[in-house]
Amino acid sequence: MVQETPQIRAGAILSPETKLQLVVYFHDSAAGNLAIQLLTGIGVPADRLGVLPPEKVEGGRGMILSVGCPTEAIRAKAEAVCRKLGGRTHRHRA
Repeated sequence: MVQETPQIRAGAILSPETKLQLVVYFHDSAAGNLAIQLLTGIGVPADRLGVLPPEKVEGGRGMILSVGCPTEAIRAKAEAVCRKLGGRTHRHRA
């Protein structure tokens, strides 16, 4: 798998830097797109989501999503949402 920096969505960063990171690989980019919508709904700031799109993933399929979570409770919810959608999760503390 090729390691590249996730793309960052444009916009002002309003929340402080988070130390709670979740990195998720989705085999299906549609599930990744749905996860983005659901994650913002549970309290993950949109400016803390990074996306590596299918054209940059080895094999041209899937999506890698980087999620900066403001609290441990939100990270647990985010991880549950992503796993329910078929994502493989990896926790990271910066």
